[in-house]
Amino acid sequence: MNATTALATLLALALAAPLAAGADDDPLAAALRRVVDDAVAAYDREDAEGFLRHVHTKSAEYPRTRDALPAQFRALDVTTEVVAFRVIGHDDEFAVGRTKLKTTSTAPGCRGNVVDQITLFHQENGVWKYWADYELGVELLP
Repeated sequence: MNATTALATLLALALAAPLAAGADDDPLAAALRRVVDDAVAAYDREDAEGFLRHVHTKSAEYPRTRDALPAQFRALDVTTEVVAFRVIGHDDEFAVGRTKLKTTSTAPGCRGNVVDQITLFHQENGVWKYWADYELGVELLP
């Protein structure tokens, strides 16, 4: 799936079922939130293998993420927290959420930020994993 097709899928899903997902007692919302929380926890531990367990291996993001993580861990001392997560919609194959992540760092010259993104999830062997994300905006912290 290329970026244009993925973005079209995101929009179609978001428009198709925006009110059907995301309730506090929704098992899908809980499963997707767990993916986000567990991936953030692995990233904070600088556990590349642990983080990659939450990324779909057939996603175009997988090799890019695998290759980028070691350099990020060497260069940055970051802590990330989930500020907000909400399921936007889903179909038989994909789920879409909106995720806000706050990252802070003690590394010199590295500013913290809050990233607002649309996150696409896809199941792999019955387990929800990251497929792709699309940045909506970044707020730099003082």
